[in-house]
Amino acid sequence: MAQLLSTCFLVLISVQLVKPFAVLELKVNSFTNTSSSVCEQSKDCQVFFNVCLNYTQDVTSYRQACSSDTGLTGPFSSDPSSITTAQIHLPFNLKRLGTATVIIKAWNVESSNNQPTENLEIGHFPTKIDLTTSQKWSVGEQSELRFFYRVVCYEFYYGDDCSVFCRSLDDYFGHFTCDDAGNRNCLPGWQGEYCTEPICLSGCSEEHGSCGVPGECKCQFGWQGPLCEECLPYPGCQHGTCKHPWQCMCEKGWGGLLCNKDLNV
Repeated sequence: MAQLLSTCFLVLISVQLVKPFAVLELKVNSFTNTSSSVCEQSKDCQVFFNVCLNYTQDVTSYRQACSSDTGLTGPFSSDPSSITTAQIHLPFNLKRLGTATVIIKAWNVESSNNQPTENLEIGHFPTKIDLTTSQKWSVGEQSELRFFYRVVCYEFYYGDDCSVFCRSLDDYFGHFTCDDAGNRNCLPGWQGEYCTEPICLSGCSEEHGSCGVPGECKCQFGWQGPLCEECLPYPGCQHGTCKHPWQCMCEKGWGGLLCNKDLNV
């Protein structure tokens, strides 16, 4: 008698050639065991799934060796009334977008160390899937197997191909958060590509002032005032002004180097 397995275990398939970018999440919803003779002598028959992602377009080549994009579930009972959940998590690199083949194989757990052998295979199900990032689950279905899958970017990666990296910072290297598309949004008081440039006090002279932290207006040498718009006259200048630092331009009626001589006397 065929056995129907209904479960919601999660399989995360990955490639570990380089730093991970994306995760293929796969959940088996139901499985009908048509090879009941494999388990008929044991009431405690255990089953596990081996999942392989292959980028070939030919689903008939499922018996070839799997690439490194593989996942293996833990064992669970084939009795629908006592199914347990199992999951694995492996990094996954999205080699390219488009169609790929996911090969799901069911095995009897009697093999040593849960390693599949041909004589204990219960079923194999090669299915084409679309490797497009989405938060929504898609359905994969064959006569004996029904599963859900989706491709989501790994933590800190964004975009259709998970190639955009963004990680919120608030330190020397930047002051920003990341939106759902991976764009950097500067924290209040910061600007620039990586939000490393502080926004100075409003009105602060761009020519004579600067800031190391937001809201500051730090004057260059020779300038003063809250907005760094006032030049510093020559030291000791008494009745004079300046247009540039260190000048002492005497007011009417005054003379001398320091404008301290009354010309009306």
